[in-house]
Amino acid sequence: MIKKSIIYIAFGALLFAGVSCTKSQLRMAERETSLEVSYFTYSRYLLTTSIVSVAQRYGRAVLNEPMSEASLYFMDCYRASSAAATLYGVTGQYWDYEGSNPYTEQLRYIEALKKLATEENNMANVAAANILKSVVGAYLTEKYGNIPFSEANLGREGNMFPKFDTQREVYEQIFASLDEAVSILSNASNKGLPADHDVLFKGDRSKWIKFANSLKFRLMVHAYDAFKKAGRDLSSEMQAIASGGNYMTSVEDNAVLSFTGSNQDESWYLQTNWGTGNDFTEQKPTKYLIDQMVALDDPRMYVIFAPALSPISAKATATSEDIKINGFTYTIDYYPSTMYTPAEISAAGRDLDGNIISVPYELDAKWFGAPNPININTQYASSTSLPGTHGFYDNRRITGFSQLIAQTNNPTLKGVVMESSEMAFLLAEARQRSWISAGTVKDYYENGIRLSFERWKIEDGTNPPSHVGSDKIVDNFSNYYAKPQVALDGSDADLDKIATQKWLSLLVTNHTEAYTDYRRTRKPAFIEKIVESFSTFDYPVRYMYPLDESSNNKEQYDAAVSALGGKDLPSTKMWILQ
Repeated sequence: MIKKSIIYIAFGALLFAGVSCTKSQLRMAERETSLEVSYFTYSRYLLTTSIVSVAQRYGRAVLNEPMSEASLYFMDCYRASSAAATLYGVTGQYWDYEGSNPYTEQLRYIEALKKLATEENNMANVAAANILKSVVGAYLTEKYGNIPFSEANLGREGNMFPKFDTQREVYEQIFASLDEAVSILSNASNKGLPADHDVLFKGDRSKWIKFANSLKFRLMVHAYDAFKKAGRDLSSEMQAIASGGNYMTSVEDNAVLSFTGSNQDESWYLQTNWGTGNDFTEQKPTKYLIDQMVALDDPRMYVIFAPALSPISAKATATSEDIKINGFTYTIDYYPSTMYTPAEISAAGRDLDGNIISVPYELDAKWFGAPNPININTQYASSTSLPGTHGFYDNRRITGFSQLIAQTNNPTLKGVVMESSEMAFLLAEARQRSWISAGTVKDYYENGIRLSFERWKIEDGTNPPSHVGSDKIVDNFSNYYAKPQVALDGSDADLDKIATQKWLSLLVTNHTEAYTDYRRTRKPAFIEKIVESFSTFDYPVRYMYPLDESSNNKEQYDAAVSALGGKDLPSTKMWILQ
C-alpha cells in the first residue's frame, strides 16, 4: 500500500486535525522528519490521539446512512432513492473507517504509539495499542473480508505492497493480541496508561482488561461457526471468559468516548449547535423500527425520539399545543386531514415480507416512521412551508430525534466502541447455542435489556399512565421482560427475541455492530426482506475493495479477489459468512 497522505496534527484538548497530501518523496521525507520531532515524541500523547481517533470514528457509524438503512434504523430525507443501494455499487477511493483511511490515520498512530511505548518501557500503553488496533482490524475485516494486516504500515521498512491476510489469520492475530494485552495489563509492575491521557478509562487497567475480554468474546461469537467448520472450536476460550466474569458488566465499564461540546469536532455527532442541523433533521426512523417500539411501548423510544411535530389530524381546525417528554418541551402543530386529498395522506411502503402495500397516515400520530426511502421529504403532504422544516432535509409529519439527541455533550451521548449491554446479549446467544455453560440465557438476556435502559438513563419503577408530561422516563423493568414479545420460553424463538432486543439496544449507539450482527444472524428476519424490496440486488454483505488498492497494490489485490471466488462484489460472502 503506497502512502499518499501526510498527517499534520494540531493537538487540542482531545482531537487531532488536518490532512495534507503530496507526491514529492523528498518533501514527504522532510515533513515526516518534522512531524516526528514535533509530535511523535512521547507515547502518552499518542495514546490520547489513538483513543480519540479510533473511538470517535467508530462511533460515527450513527451518521453512516447506507449502514443505518441496511440495519433498517433510518431513512434519509435528502435522497431520492435507497441509501442502502450505495453499498451495492459505489466503490470508495481509499479504505474507509467511517470517513477516514485507517492505514494513514488510526493504524499509523497506533504503530507509532507501540513503538514509542516499547522504547519507554510503558508496556501498559502497548497493551492499549493492541486493543485499539484490534478494534480497527476487526472493523476492516468484517466489512471487506481479507485485508492487509500483518504487513500493513511497514512502508518505512520497505514493504510498500503488503499482502492481504485471510480473514481467519486476521482473527487469530487479533485474539493473540488481545490475550497479550490482558497479560500485560494484569501485571501491576508494567508502566503506562496515565490517567490524564487515557481519555477512555482514565488509567483504570481493570476496565481495559474487561474491554479486551469483551471484544475478544464479540469476535469469537462472530467467527464461531467459521472456525468450527475449519476445525477449531472456540468454546473453551469463550467459556473461560464467561466463567471468569472479567468482562463488561455495568454501564461504567462501557468503552465510550465523552465529548467536551466546545466545537463541532468535539461534540456528539447529531448535535445542532453548528452548521445547518441537517444531520439531526434528515434522518427519519423507519416505520419498521417505530412499529416495533410502539408494539412494545419501549421506553427507549421516548428518550431517543420526539413525536411528530406537524401531524395530520382528525381535529376540525389547525391547533397547537406544547407537550413535555423526558424533560424536553415540544410544540406540536396539528393540521386537519380535510386540508388534503386521500392520496396525499397515504404512501407506498412494504410489509414485513417486503410486499408493496399502501401505508395510510395515522391521524394525530405521535410515533410514526418513514415507510419508504424514496422522497421522504414529500411524504404525507409534507411541505417546506411547514413550521420549522429545514426545506429538503426534514419531514415533520414523521417522528424525528428528541431534543436530547440535539445536544453537544450530554453525558448520555457518547462515541461508542462497545457497551456492556452488547456483551450481555452476546453471552445470552452463546449460552442459548450451548457454546458456553456458565450462567443462564434468561439472566444474560434480561441483564442486556436492563443495561440498555440504564445507559439511556431510564429508571426502574412504576410506569406512569403516559410519558407525556414526564421529566424523566420510568419503566417497570420486570413488566417489560414479561411482555409476550420479550419473554423467553426456552424454544428456538428465543434467538429471535435476543436478536431483536440486541438490535434495539444498538440503535444510535453502535450501528457498526448492528450491521455486522445482522449479516451474521439474519435476525431480525424482516430486515433483509424489506431492504431487498427497495432494490434489485441481494442484501449487501461486504464493502468492495477501494480503487486505490486495485491501482497501487494490484498483485495483492488480485490475490484477495481470487480468494473471494474472483468477484469483488457486495454480495460475495466473506469467510465468516460462508
